[in-house]
Amino acid sequence: MPGDNYHGRCSLNAHIKMNFISFRNAVLIIGSWLVLSLSPARAAVPNIVITNVPAFGTYGPTCFISGYVTNASTTTNYILVCDYWPNENPSPSYDAKLSPFGWFGRPTSANYLTPIQPNGAWSCNMPSNFDQYATEYAVMLVPTNFSQAYVNGAGGLPLADINQAEAIVYADRVNPNRRQINWGGYGWWVKTAGADKDEFLSQTGPGPNSYSDSTNNAWVDSQGLLHLQILKTNGDWQCVELFSDESFGYGQYRCTLNANISNLDANAVFSLFTWSDDTNYSDREIDMEVSRWGYRFGSNNVEDFAVAPYNSGQTLRFGLPPATTNSTHIFTWTPTNVVFETINGNFASPAASAALTNWTCSVSPIPPAGGENALLILFLQQGDVPFSGGPISVTLSQFQFVPLGPQQPAQLTQPAWTNGQFQFGVQGVPQAHYGISSSSDLVNWVTNGTVIRATNNVISSSPLPAAFQFTDTNPPSSTSGFYRVATEP
Repeated sequence: MPGDNYHGRCSLNAHIKMNFISFRNAVLIIGSWLVLSLSPARAAVPNIVITNVPAFGTYGPTCFISGYVTNASTTTNYILVCDYWPNENPSPSYDAKLSPFGWFGRPTSANYLTPIQPNGAWSCNMPSNFDQYATEYAVMLVPTNFSQAYVNGAGGLPLADINQAEAIVYADRVNPNRRQINWGGYGWWVKTAGADKDEFLSQTGPGPNSYSDSTNNAWVDSQGLLHLQILKTNGDWQCVELFSDESFGYGQYRCTLNANISNLDANAVFSLFTWSDDTNYSDREIDMEVSRWGYRFGSNNVEDFAVAPYNSGQTLRFGLPPATTNSTHIFTWTPTNVVFETINGNFASPAASAALTNWTCSVSPIPPAGGENALLILFLQQGDVPFSGGPISVTLSQFQFVPLGPQQPAQLTQPAWTNGQFQFGVQGVPQAHYGISSSSDLVNWVTNGTVIRATNNVISSSPLPAAFQFTDTNPPSSTSGFYRVATEP
């Protein structure tokens, strides 16, 4: 059936074949319906792996970002490391002083190319006082004849540097003092600005507005619903913004608003978008926004689709039916276009007739993926006070990212029985979702828990397999048990 791809260690043939590993009273299905396709071998692609990112707040002679390279010459290449210093107040105790803004080459202006050791290892020092507040790193593999100028406070990584790089990888670093929310199987950091005087010293965009990380502005309830709220605190209207603790890249972004959006305040805006603080690519901003925009476009709710820099053909605005509830908002980002869609219903099982609109933006420039985060935000357009005069809230039931490309099967490994529990490893495509089910007769299958997302703590410029462990605390009680892992749409 669609989505049911079960793979494990299988013999190289094109026959229908199942392999089993027996362990006590449980059996793990590690292969079925294998169709082998052979393709010509491709040349190995240079790869950068980051194994250590300095802890936030550290710098100096003992502070390094490090890793290794593969499939690249260690004698004809260097590593170029840049870090990003945000224009914000890094710490409430830091004299309320703004740090410099932009990207900087490391470790110094006179020495900004890092040699690669014969075994592929590299290590770059973070010597500056401001390095302790860096929020992002970019690591590039460049040739030894690289002659571009030192990166000094650039709003975006220089395109000449990127164009000469054989590989590039980004890594986020977040202040651990930030509040984090775990929701929908993903981690989210919460922004502060304005009245909190913790991160940004004054009101900031979108807006300008104040942003709070209070549990009254963002929280997850006992049913797993995410609540975002604009609330007046100490005379100040405080908005709320969450951003993902990882970068997803190309693929499908989708979220479901679990409410009648006709009740949204006329001056409020809800948005799902991507952002990367890179002016060369218009900050990699891809927007989906729902708002009435202060009734500037009529009384109905209006949705905007947009791809920065918002040239002709890069925006679409349309009206939404008044009774739109549980609406799902989707965009699929590829190297050549962004496909937007809004449906009336849940993205897990939408009916074809539920589509409200769809639109494809293929007008250049489509930003390339690179270090961006996904953001969920509820804010006041132009910083205007709520039209209704009261708090504004939205509820989200789901968010999910699906990587670009066809669904891929998982490999099942390391079956083990311990203390009445059966455990095995699942190795799959990073960010792909896998559902696990069990059976005692290979006919009747029972779902075991929720869908699990494959993640990988290794930061790499090339996709690497991601793995997770699954433990069944109540395995089948019959003489034989069977498990299968299916990729989920």
